[in-house]
Amino acid sequence: MLAKAKITKGGKISIPSIYRKYFNLKDGEEVIFSVKDNQVTISPLSATLENTRKLINKYHNTSDSLVDKLIAERRLEAQNE
Repeated sequence: MLAKAKITKGGKISIPSIYRKYFNLKDGEEVIFSVKDNQVTISPLSATLENTRKLINKYHNTSDSLVDKLIAERRLEAQNE
């Protein structure tokens, strides 16, 4: 699925409708730009966050709170100062 777009004044680019529909992107939604191997990739922020959550959950027991662990580590560091 290929489509092209022009960069307009001010560096703006419109995402072609075929991709907006495919990813169900609505006005005002955020996307992430990344560069790899001399190519720019645009991903929906929601998909990027979901993939990040899956990666974290792969290595972390979801019954444990990462926030609680961080607070405990900070308290321990403060005691050792």
